Amino acid sequence: MLKSPFSALALREFRLFESADLDETRELISGVMQPHLLVPSGAKAGRSHMDFVRLGGVGIGTIAFGTAMRVDVEAVDGYHLLMFCVNGQAEVRTRGRIVCADQSNAVLCAAGEPFDAVLSPDCEQFIVRIDTGFLGTQAWPAGLGHGSHLHVDSPALVGWLQQLNLIANSSALLDLARKNEGVGRQMGRLLIELLTPGLVTAAPEPGRRTASPGFVRRAEDFMQEHCGEVLRLPDIATALGLPERTLRDGFQQFRGISPTQYLRQIRLDRAYQILREAAPGVQVSQVAMDCGFFHLGRFSIEYKKRFGESPSETLARRM
Repeated sequence: MLKSPFSALALREFRLFESADLDETRELISGVMQPHLLVPSGAKAGRSHMDFVRLGGVGIGTIAFGTAMRVDVEAVDGYHLLMFCVNGQAEVRTRGRIVCADQSNAVLCAAGEPFDAVLSPDCEQFIVRIDTGFLGTQAWPAGLGHGSHLHVDSPALVGWLQQLNLIANSSALLDLARKNEGVGRQMGRLLIELLTPGLVTAAPEPGRRTASPGFVRRAEDFMQEHCGEVLRLPDIATALGLPERTLRDGFQQFRGISPTQYLRQIRLDRAYQILREAAPGVQVSQVAMDCGFFHLGRFSIEYKKRFGESPSETLARRM
C-alpha cells in the first residue's frame, strides 16, 4: 500500500497560469475544461493557479484558488472528471447529499452530470480529465455517475494511485508526454487500464442520486439512517408503505442491484470509514456489529471482496 501522501511536485513545473484576477482565472480554466461559475466565499481574494499536462485523451492537473470557492458546472461536457484533493478538502453537492473529497476520497463525475463543489481556502484539487472518446469500447461500469465516491487509497486503486503519483512527480515523464503524443497516449491509456478495476469494485455507489422514482430515494435515505439495525427487505418495504416487489424491482431497474445488496454496500463502506479513523483499542468485531453485521466471518469475506483487504488490515493502517 502506498504510504507516503500523494503529491504533484513535477507537475508544478508545467504551470498554465497564476492570477489574482477572478475573471481571468475563470477564462483560463474554461479553456482547458469548460465554462463554469466561480463564486468566492473567502474573506479576501486569493491567488489562483493551474498546472496541467495532457496524456493523450487524459489530462492531469492541479487547481487552487487561494481562498474558499464554489465551483459550479451545469453539466460536464465531453469528458469524465475525477477529483480529489492534494491539500484541503471539498464538499461536492450531489442530488440530496454532500460527498466530501480530500486526500483519500475522490469524487467521480460522469459526462453529462452537474458538478457543484465548495472548496476550503487551502484546497488544491487534483483533477483527472478523461475524454469520453478516449475510452473507446471501455465505458464506466454501470452504477457510476455523479457523486460516485471512491477511496483512492484503497487496495483496488493502489496501482493506479502509485502510477499517477509516479507520473505527477517525474519531470522527465511529463516532458516526454508533452513532446511525444504517442508516449503521452500510452501513459494515459495505462492510467485508464489501472483505474477501471477499481471502478468496477466501487460500482454501484450507495447513495448515488440519478433520475429515479421518489420511493427509491426514500429507501436509500431510510437504509442510510438505519443501516446499523437488524433490517430486512420486509422491514424496509413496511416502513415505506410499499409492496416488496415494487421496492425490489425499483432498485434493480434504477440501481442495478437489489435493496439488500445496496444495504450491504452502505454497511461495508461505513465499516471501512470507521476502521480507517478508529482510535486505539477499537475491535473489528464491534465495528462489524455497529454496522449491522452479526456474522463476523461473512463480514470479513464481503469486506475483502469489496476493498481488497481484510478489516484487520484496514485497522492496522488507520489514519
